[in-house]
Parts: sequence; C-alpha cells; structure tokens
Amino acid sequence: MAFNRTNTTSRNIVAEILKSAKSDFLYLFDGERLSRDEVIQIIEGLNQMGKSLKAFVNRPRDLGQVPSNLFYLDTTEDLELAEQFGKDNNAHIINLMIVHNPKR
Repeated sequence: MAFNRTNTTSRNIVAEILKSAKSDFLYLFDGERLSRDEVIQIIEGLNQMGKSLKAFVNRPRDLGQVPSNLFYLDTTEDLELAEQFGKDNNAHIINLMIVHNPKR
C-alpha cells in the first residue's frame, strides 16, 4: 500500500491501515505493527518477568493530542480499558513500549 505523503493526511493513512488490518486499532511496538493477539501474548510474557507494557493511545497527528492517554498493560482487562478509552476519544493508534511498572 503506497501513500503520497504530500497529499494524503495522517487520518486517511490510519483509516486505510485499519481497514486493511480489519481492526479497530493500530498497535505499534518499536515501529512494527502487531495484531491484538500478539499484544496479549507480549503482556502475558512480560507479566511473568515483572515488567509491563506502557501504552499511549493516540489519534493521527492532524486530529490533535489525546489527554490522559497513558496506560500500563498488565492484563487483558487493562488492554480492554485502553481500547475503550481509544474508542471513546476517537483514538485508534496504540504505541507500546516495555517498562518496569513503578506501581508494582
């Protein structure tokens, strides 16, 4: 899928990616696209190591920032909360990074 960055907005690019992935969210980890099942596997593996996934729920750049968009994902329920927040705020990009959760 090729896009012309000079005349294609971020919003349209994200919409096309979501449509092709048949998903409500674009999960990004270190620049790579993941499926929801892969995210759940990572959460479960990290949980055993005492680490968490930190998730920032965002919108395409041209739609502006999302307030209070940081989540620590230790369980599938945490992921569902982050996804619900994304749906409520029209934010469909979830950027993930591995961290030591200070709340543990």
